[in-house]
Amino acid sequence: MNRLADPVLLQPLLDRFALLYPGVNRAAVVSQWSMNYMVIILPAALACVLTRQCAIDFRGEGVVLLHDNGQPLALGLDAQLPALAAQDRAAYWSRLIHEHLAPLFATLAAFGGLATKILWGNLVAIWDGIFARMDADLSRDGFAEAHRWLEQAMVNDGRLKLRGLQRMVKSPVPQISPQLPLRRHCCLHYQLHEPVEGEPPVLCESCPKLHRLPVAEQISYLLAIYQDH
Repeated sequence: MNRLADPVLLQPLLDRFALLYPGVNRAAVVSQWSMNYMVIILPAALACVLTRQCAIDFRGEGVVLLHDNGQPLALGLDAQLPALAAQDRAAYWSRLIHEHLAPLFATLAAFGGLATKILWGNLVAIWDGIFARMDADLSRDGFAEAHRWLEQAMVNDGRLKLRGLQRMVKSPVPQISPQLPLRRHCCLHYQLHEPVEGEPPVLCESCPKLHRLPVAEQISYLLAIYQDH
């Protein structure tokens, strides 16, 4: 089991992070922390494996999470990372999922009182988002193979298929994007924002709550999201 999954080490980070969201449901805070953590570690892991042919050992002593009051910021790594051959990549993804993230998610779920399926959904959303930014057409060497690996990944003792936690659907705003991701479970991010009377909750484009709204409301909300960015 990795060190970060140890409740004694993890709880102080989460307690400090929760101070950023006073009065917010702890499940939403923990879900957000998991996403903030994964947007740090997953791009680093994928870049090392796919562009430098080396691996980050998240169970080792040479990996340090740098944070600001519990907010993940960056990884501190040994100067020399172990080499990883192309034929060993699938085994590495499996170790990352089952030996690092699975015990971490079990600890987070217990601490936040939420189902691990929400945390695994966060993983899939971030995984897909990374590939969309690093190599959208999956043309670079090894990228398509790595992205497809998630299709067969099972967690929670084989009861949960990761790829089933997010799918692509037809976008109601094709002039901006022909397709949008749709998550099976809401990540609870909207709970971090104080409700504003007369305004919809703060939803992401992949949120099932958004996709259940009338189409006209989806279009209005999505246009507002894209205009803000």
